[in-house]
Amino acid sequence: MTAYEEQEDLDRLKTWWKNYGNSVIFGVLLGAAILIGFRYWTQYTEQSLQAASVLYDRMMQDFHSKKLETARQSGESLLKDSSSTPYAGMAGLMLARMDFEAGDAAGGRKHLQWVVEHAKDAATTHAARLRLARVNLDSGDKQAALALLEVKDQAGFEAEYAELKGDIYLAQGQREQARTAYREALKQLPAGSPYAPVLGMKLDDLGPEKSS
Repeated sequence: MTAYEEQEDLDRLKTWWKNYGNSVIFGVLLGAAILIGFRYWTQYTEQSLQAASVLYDRMMQDFHSKKLETARQSGESLLKDSSSTPYAGMAGLMLARMDFEAGDAAGGRKHLQWVVEHAKDAATTHAARLRLARVNLDSGDKQAALALLEVKDQAGFEAEYAELKGDIYLAQGQREQARTAYREALKQLPAGSPYAPVLGMKLDDLGPEKSS
């Protein structure tokens, strides 16, 4: 390559760099920032999850050791500072249990509602929803109880939802609707479930089916 050709190549490189160099630098920096951000977020998430796990374990240990006030403080901290982790939902359920056992129905409702609205784990959400619906039924608010059960995705909790619907219908005096719901609950139970006789007794207690 002649000196003239080398100069031409150098000039073309300078021109290209002048036109596109900033974009290249920006692209590289943006890619690096995304990579660093992802790594930081992953590390932060893992650390947050680990910290929440430790605090939840401490809460449970304190609960079983009857250190209820300390357990409550840990639970409230999880709800406040670790709401993005599944441990917050579990802590909410435990706080609700502690409330009800202490005779604080309003506090129990509040914590169950928090779990329904914020829990990250579907099973925890369903458990809270079913428990809150039962609380509403026991307090006489049948419509609120039934409204909580209007959930399309009941994944793995179909039998529990159907049975509780049956209990609500029965409390409303709608015996045939209760019968339908109990039958659906039986249908959703796994084969050989030890709970099947309980549902069978509920069906028997309804008496003979009305003829159409």
